[in-house]
Amino acid sequence: MSTSERPTEFRPSIHMLAIVSLVLSILGLAPILPIVGSIGGIITGIIARREILARQDIYTGEGVARAGIILGWIGLILAVLLICLIIGSLVTFRTNIQPGPVLEITVQP
Repeated sequence: MSTSERPTEFRPSIHMLAIVSLVLSILGLAPILPIVGSIGGIITGIIARREILARQDIYTGEGVARAGIILGWIGLILAVLLICLIIGSLVTFRTNIQPGPVLEITVQP
């Protein structure tokens, strides 16, 4: 049997959305795409995982998709906590400001 007559061996490949999910989630943890990257990582990870489980003969990368989902949730929770902290700090700072003495100017005729 020559090399051209050998049957080619098919190997499942990592689902592209699983890789996209992981990259978006990492960008969501960094200050590059804080909320958008995390949400995108969660959504693409769920889609990739669903397709990988449905077609295990074609796709691999369930762990990569799962990592993208987990990192996406962590990034989203951290972003929401940071926003709440900033809003809470602004409200606290705003209510603690005491008005200063009022300067009255009188004009004599």
